[in-house]
Amino acid sequence: MTAKQRLALDLGVAYVAAWVAGLGFGLAVKATGTWKLGAPWERDTLRWMHEHPLPWIFDQSMLVMPYFGTNLTILPLIIVVALVIWKRFGHPLTAAQLVLVCVGALSINLFMKHLLVRPRPAIYPLRGMFAWASYPSGHLILTPALYLTASLLLHRVRGWRWPFVVTLIITALTAYSRLYLSVHWPTDLVGGLLIGLTWLLATWRAFESYRRRAA
Repeated sequence: MTAKQRLALDLGVAYVAAWVAGLGFGLAVKATGTWKLGAPWERDTLRWMHEHPLPWIFDQSMLVMPYFGTNLTILPLIIVVALVIWKRFGHPLTAAQLVLVCVGALSINLFMKHLLVRPRPAIYPLRGMFAWASYPSGHLILTPALYLTASLLLHRVRGWRWPFVVTLIITALTAYSRLYLSVHWPTDLVGGLLIGLTWLLATWRAFESYRRRAA
C-alpha cells in the first residue's frame, strides 16, 4: 500500500469515526424521549438565557458570531487561503488538509441533519442564522475541527500558542450564541462537539502519519 493509499484509508476511517460519534450520541438522545421537545434541563437553559438578555451591543454580536463557524463564510475563505498556501508557499498537503476538514465537516452536518431530522426548539422565536434540522450543531463541528487544525499547524511552523486561545474564545462564543439565539438544544451542541473533536483528531492523525511516511 502506498503512502497516498494509506492516507485515503485513514481519512475514510476518520470520516466513519466522526459519523459513529455523532450518530451514536444522537440516537442515545433520541432514545430518552426528549428528541422533539428537549429535556427539562435543556428547556430551562434556553428559558434562562431568554430571561437574561445581553446588553444591546453584545446581543447584536451574538447575531454575528455564527458567521465565524459556518461553511457559508468559512469554506470560501479557506479555499482562498488554501490556494495561497499551495501556490505561493508550496505546501499543497497543508492546503488539502484545511479544505478537507471543512468539506468533511459540512458533509457530515448536512447528511446527519437529514438523517435524524430533529426539530428546532420552538420555545422562543428563532433568531439569526440557522438552516436545516437542529441536530447536530454544524457550528460546533466546524469550529473545533478547523480552528484547532489551523492552530496546530501554526504552532508547529511558527511556535505560536495564541491561536489556541482564539480558537477557544471563538468556539465558546459560538456555542453560547447558538443557545442564546434559541436555534439549538444544548445536546445539539454536545453532539456537534463530539463530531468535531473526533474529526479533528482522526484527520490530524491521518495527515501526520502520511507526513512521516513521506519523509
